[in-house]
Amino acid sequence: MFNSIIPWFLILLAALFDSYACYVVKYKFNEQGEIDFDSITSFFSYFRPLLLSPFFLSGLVLFCLAPILWFFALNKIDLSIGYPVLVSFHLIFVYLLSYFLLNEDMNLFKISGAILLMCSIILFHKGS
Repeated sequence: MFNSIIPWFLILLAALFDSYACYVVKYKFNEQGEIDFDSITSFFSYFRPLLLSPFFLSGLVLFCLAPILWFFALNKIDLSIGYPVLVSFHLIFVYLLSYFLLNEDMNLFKISGAILLMCSIILFHKGS
Protein backbone atom coordinates (compact mmCIF):
# COMPACT_ATOMS: atom_id res chain seq x y z
CA MET A 1 0.00 0.00 0.00
CA PHE A 2 2.80 2.43 0.89
CA ASN A 3 4.32 2.01 -2.59
CA SER A 4 1.00 2.92 -4.21
CA ILE A 5 0.78 6.16 -2.21
CA ILE A 6 4.28 7.41 -3.04
CA PRO A 7 3.62 8.44 -6.68
CA TRP A 8 0.50 10.34 -5.64
CA PHE A 9 2.42 12.09 -2.88
CA LEU A 10 5.21 12.98 -5.35
CA ILE A 11 2.65 14.43 -7.77
CA LEU A 12 1.09 16.47 -4.96
CA LEU A 13 4.52 17.71 -3.85
CA ALA A 14 5.61 18.54 -7.42
CA ALA A 15 2.44 20.59 -7.94
CA LEU A 16 2.92 22.33 -4.58
CA PHE A 17 6.56 23.17 -5.32
CA ASP A 18 5.73 24.53 -8.77
CA SER A 19 2.77 26.51 -7.43
CA TYR A 20 4.94 28.01 -4.69
CA ALA A 21 7.49 29.03 -7.33
CA CYS A 22 4.74 30.72 -9.36
CA TYR A 23 3.56 32.55 -6.25
CA VAL A 24 7.08 33.75 -5.45
CA VAL A 25 7.64 35.05 -8.98
CA LYS A 26 4.31 36.88 -9.02
CA TYR A 27 4.90 38.34 -5.54
CA LYS A 28 8.38 39.58 -6.42
CA PHE A 29 7.22 40.95 -9.79
CA ASN A 30 4.43 42.83 -8.01
CA GLU A 31 7.02 44.17 -5.58
CA GLN A 32 9.47 45.19 -8.35
CA GLY A 33 6.90 46.76 -10.67
CA GLU A 34 6.79 46.47 -14.43
CA ILE A 35 9.78 45.35 -16.47
CA ASP A 36 11.31 48.10 -18.59
CA PHE A 37 12.11 46.78 -22.06
CA ASP A 38 13.62 50.07 -23.30
CA SER A 39 17.18 48.81 -23.08
CA ILE A 40 19.03 45.60 -22.38
CA THR A 41 20.66 47.23 -19.35
CA SER A 42 17.34 48.15 -17.74
CA PHE A 43 16.04 44.67 -18.51
CA PHE A 44 18.95 42.97 -16.71
CA SER A 45 18.98 45.49 -13.87
CA TYR A 46 15.38 44.50 -13.16
CA PHE A 47 16.45 40.91 -12.43
CA ARG A 48 19.53 41.66 -10.32
CA PRO A 49 17.61 42.26 -7.04
CA LEU A 50 15.55 39.14 -7.73
CA LEU A 51 18.64 36.97 -7.99
CA LEU A 52 19.89 38.36 -4.67
CA SER A 53 16.63 37.62 -2.87
CA PRO A 54 16.57 34.44 -0.73
CA PHE A 55 12.79 34.34 -1.14
CA PHE A 56 13.08 34.38 -4.93
CA LEU A 57 15.89 31.82 -4.85
CA SER A 58 13.75 29.48 -2.71
CA GLY A 59 11.12 29.58 -5.45
CA LEU A 60 13.77 28.92 -8.08
CA VAL A 61 15.09 25.88 -6.20
CA LEU A 62 11.62 24.40 -5.76
CA PHE A 63 10.82 25.16 -9.39
CA CYS A 64 13.82 23.00 -10.33
CA LEU A 65 12.91 20.22 -7.90
CA ALA A 66 9.28 19.94 -9.05
CA PRO A 67 10.00 18.20 -12.39
CA ILE A 68 12.37 15.76 -10.69
CA LEU A 69 9.60 14.67 -8.31
CA TRP A 70 7.22 14.48 -11.25
CA PHE A 71 9.63 12.23 -13.19
CA PHE A 72 9.92 9.85 -10.21
CA ALA A 73 6.13 9.70 -9.97
CA LEU A 74 5.90 8.87 -13.69
CA ASN A 75 7.97 5.78 -13.01
CA LYS A 76 5.03 4.32 -11.07
CA ILE A 77 1.92 5.89 -12.59
CA ASP A 78 0.44 6.18 -16.08
CA LEU A 79 0.92 9.51 -17.83
CA SER A 80 -2.78 9.61 -18.73
CA ILE A 81 -3.59 9.59 -15.01
CA GLY A 82 -0.65 11.44 -13.52
CA TYR A 83 -0.60 14.50 -15.75
CA PRO A 84 -4.25 15.53 -15.32
CA VAL A 85 -3.85 15.05 -11.57
CA LEU A 86 -0.66 17.16 -11.55
CA VAL A 87 -2.37 19.96 -13.47
CA SER A 88 -5.45 19.79 -11.24
CA PHE A 89 -3.39 20.01 -8.05
CA HIS A 90 -1.38 22.84 -9.57
CA LEU A 91 -4.51 24.84 -10.42
CA ILE A 92 -5.96 24.33 -6.95
CA PHE A 93 -2.71 25.35 -5.21
CA VAL A 94 -2.24 28.41 -7.42
CA TYR A 95 -5.81 29.46 -6.74
CA LEU A 96 -5.37 29.10 -2.97
CA LEU A 97 -1.99 30.85 -2.87
CA SER A 98 -3.33 33.66 -5.07
CA TYR A 99 -6.34 34.19 -2.87
CA PHE A 100 -4.70 33.93 0.54
CA LEU A 101 -1.27 35.43 -0.14
CA LEU A 102 -1.75 37.76 -3.10
CA ASN A 103 -5.26 38.92 -2.15
CA GLU A 104 -6.63 37.99 -5.54
CA ASP A 105 -10.35 37.72 -6.03
CA MET A 106 -12.47 34.66 -5.15
CA ASN A 107 -15.84 34.01 -6.74
CA LEU A 108 -18.37 31.25 -7.16
CA PHE A 109 -16.95 30.14 -10.51
CA LYS A 110 -13.45 29.66 -9.11
CA ILE A 111 -14.77 27.81 -6.07
CA SER A 112 -16.92 25.58 -8.29
CA GLY A 113 -13.95 24.91 -10.56
CA ALA A 114 -11.76 23.95 -7.60
CA ILE A 115 -14.44 21.56 -6.33
CA LEU A 116 -14.75 19.97 -9.77
CA LEU A 117 -10.97 19.61 -9.96
CA MET A 118 -10.92 17.86 -6.59
CA CYS A 119 -13.64 15.51 -7.79
CA SER A 120 -11.61 14.76 -10.92
CA ILE A 121 -8.54 13.95 -8.81
CA ILE A 122 -10.61 11.49 -6.78
CA LEU A 123 -11.96 9.89 -9.97
CA PHE A 124 -8.49 9.57 -11.49
CA HIS A 125 -7.22 7.98 -8.27
CA LYS A 126 -10.12 5.52 -8.16
CA GLY A 127 -9.55 4.68 -11.83
CA SER A 128 -5.88 3.85 -11.43
